[in-house]
Amino acid sequence: MLKKLVWELFATISGTNFKKEYAEAVNLKSQAFLKNLLFHAYNNVPYYHDVLRKAGAVKDGKACLANFEKIPILTKEIIRRRTDELKSRDYKKRKWFYNTSGGSTGEPVKLIQDRLSTKWSMATNCYYYNDIIGIDELFAKKILLWGARRDIFGGGIELNKVIDNALTNTVFLDCLSMTETDMRYFVRIINSYRPEIIRGYASSLFELCKFVKRKKLSIHSPKVVVSSAETLYGIMRKKLESVFGTKVYDFYGSREVHGIAGECKYGLLHMFMFNNYVEVLDRYNQRVKEGENGRIIVTTLHNFSMPLVRYEIGDIAVLGPQKCKCGCPLPTLKKVTGRRIDYFVREDGRIIYGGYFIELFWGKDWVKAFKLIQEDYKRLRILVVLRDGIAYENQKREIEEKMKLVMGKDCKLKWEVVDEISKTKTGKYLHVESLLQE
Repeated sequence: MLKKLVWELFATISGTNFKKEYAEAVNLKSQAFLKNLLFHAYNNVPYYHDVLRKAGAVKDGKACLANFEKIPILTKEIIRRRTDELKSRDYKKRKWFYNTSGGSTGEPVKLIQDRLSTKWSMATNCYYYNDIIGIDELFAKKILLWGARRDIFGGGIELNKVIDNALTNTVFLDCLSMTETDMRYFVRIINSYRPEIIRGYASSLFELCKFVKRKKLSIHSPKVVVSSAETLYGIMRKKLESVFGTKVYDFYGSREVHGIAGECKYGLLHMFMFNNYVEVLDRYNQRVKEGENGRIIVTTLHNFSMPLVRYEIGDIAVLGPQKCKCGCPLPTLKKVTGRRIDYFVREDGRIIYGGYFIELFWGKDWVKAFKLIQEDYKRLRILVVLRDGIAYENQKREIEEKMKLVMGKDCKLKWEVVDEISKTKTGKYLHVESLLQE
């Protein structure tokens, strides 16, 4: 109780108390938030003044949501070219800071965000755990297996972050380094701290679980494990649930827009429409139907310093039903199937899901690490780190045959044995990458 009171005082002084935002999130006023955001963008953001006027999204001094879908899609390239025009004229009056995309799809996009958007991110996180999973996450003992040091220590606010972590019972384990020595240390910390929640990158959690299984170690079982920041493939979920002995939930968000959707106990991901207005569109920018794959398009509702309206984030998902039997009123995604670069593309336009290739390698005892790169429609490069002294030629031929079944018999496959597979700057593994997409 004392720690909660101290945190409330600290959060109020530091301007990060999100109680008001959480109360508004529970009321689900997404339409009102969207109208406010559009009206602000029209009046204060040079890029959007013309864009929203031409689309008819703001008319006679009012936001017109009937014309919202006429607003052109915002791409990363537009942001790079027109950054200054996308800044709100009043951003310097706000508690603003720079942030960037993770950069795993190429050159990172530099953005301006502000304290209000951060508070809404925290409120969204609180809503997910409290209202969907049923855990008081803020003060629960938790371990974060994370790789972005700017998230761990922040830019210029290191002391505040350290204090906040202490008050909210948060322990960070830096997955930028995951040697066997590091992972033994992680297991010791998890077993001694005994967290209720373990959250981290999908690939980092997966690597830790493979290590635990391989070394026949025991590891503490938390109430929940939450995977985020990367695609959680089925084979990864099974391994995590087997090793940790608890349910694994998938949380979907990004550095550019924060929380987008979170998984409930029935396996659907509820879209946080009070934080981001989310659309799932086909290649013609039409809304997909339930069960169909589409591109994720996001409108940030609370970043008034640099609004992103109909921003194509670069992810693909399957639209779920409007209602779920868990009782949460938020609409759903059935699953996030990956980023656009997680797909390989054939010359005839057919898209091949990256998970197909990934599952060809997982479980192979001769593979320590791997990465598949599509360099052209008919040329794939296969990087692999081998375990010492294990023969693999027969399985290698089997993998090639299965790859050519979907990519074509004339597809050229080039194997390269390497010493290591590099992570991204934020500590993520890219198992599959297509150079034919952004």
